[in-house]
Amino acid sequence: MKKETMLVVEDEDIMREALVDYFSGEGHTVDTAQDGDKALEKFNLKNYDIMIIDLRLPGRDGISVLEEVRAKNPKAKVIMITAYPSLETETKAKQNGAIEYLTKPFELSYLETLINQSLEVEVVPTPVEEPAEEIVEEEIINPCIWTQAGIIKERMCDRRYECIRCDFHTAMMNNEKYKDDPRIQPYIEKMQMVLGKNLCRYTMSGDIAFRTCSRLFNCGSCELDHMIQHEIERKLRVKEENKMKRRAQKAADLTLKKKGVRTDH
Repeated sequence: MKKETMLVVEDEDIMREALVDYFSGEGHTVDTAQDGDKALEKFNLKNYDIMIIDLRLPGRDGISVLEEVRAKNPKAKVIMITAYPSLETETKAKQNGAIEYLTKPFELSYLETLINQSLEVEVVPTPVEEPAEEIVEEEIINPCIWTQAGIIKERMCDRRYECIRCDFHTAMMNNEKYKDDPRIQPYIEKMQMVLGKNLCRYTMSGDIAFRTCSRLFNCGSCELDHMIQHEIERKLRVKEENKMKRRAQKAADLTLKKKGVRTDH
């Protein structure tokens, strides 16, 4: 990956700092903003090759920031990240030009791979249409499981049967008409059985959307596990601090009550 100029718009300190540390360490120039309004006011968006934007931001949300980014710098590669994924926001993000929509937490090395792949894509001019010739129907080599089940007509799988990552599969499973169709259940169970052999424990627990384990489940050497555990520890500290504050407030109120002082909050 060549050295790029990057803008990270993220209000969570731990994620923003992790992104800066990782990509700065790779030699890239990284600027940051904690909310959408500051990002649009402080920086010249034309200066950036890559932008990583959180969906939920103080002030203007990520989709609004994305729309303005694409208007001012249509060549920039923009990746939307979120801890609150939905099919609706993913569709909006991609319609507005985001090259990827990632669910937190994710591996930073995986994000770098996605950026590398996007930078390698060249814009190919639309060829002049030639006179129509007889169309020879080709055999679908990797039929989608929904085609195999006889629910839809010809559709090819381009996800190596990692259905959990497929937008089409997600939409079908969210469709009341099809999600409980008995014809699809055997295929879903088969895919889950096959993929379950190497799924990350955070995917199997439902904490993240999808990730395979590349470390033979040696979680102690995994940066994703480190990030998640760090965040868990932070939340536990905050929870304990809040608990101590409530205890202290309760004790103070009790003392004042004994003295006949009202403690309405």
